[in-house]
Amino acid sequence: MIDWLEIWLNADNTKIWYILSLILIANIIDFLMGWINAKFNENVPFSSSKAIYGIARKMIMFIILVYFIPVSLLVPPPIGIGALYVLFIGYLASEINSILSHLALTKDDKQTDLFINFVTKIFKGGNK
Repeated sequence: MIDWLEIWLNADNTKIWYILSLILIANIIDFLMGWINAKFNENVPFSSSKAIYGIARKMIMFIILVYFIPVSLLVPPPIGIGALYVLFIGYLASEINSILSHLALTKDDKQTDLFINFVTKIFKGGNK
């Protein structure tokens, strides 16, 4: 497994796909946690239009990230790829911060108290 993952880190080409994969996974986790929080938290009104807007916004952002791959090649070599890494890792850090805020591990404007209680009940096996 480690050898297979190291293959992804041999060249800039595969590193970019690796980071994009991590971003996609973080997007999915963030969306699911937000959806679950809105669905089961009484303090957060659930709106399917907000859920659709949220997933559409993530899809558009992902398209923009992919669009900047060829754009980064127009900039001189060390700067273009470096800027692409900064963009990708910055967005990934933002997604990770959003996931952590769903878990109430960072300060944010999200109302997550009932979500944390809900997740705790699931992992403890119900109403124990």
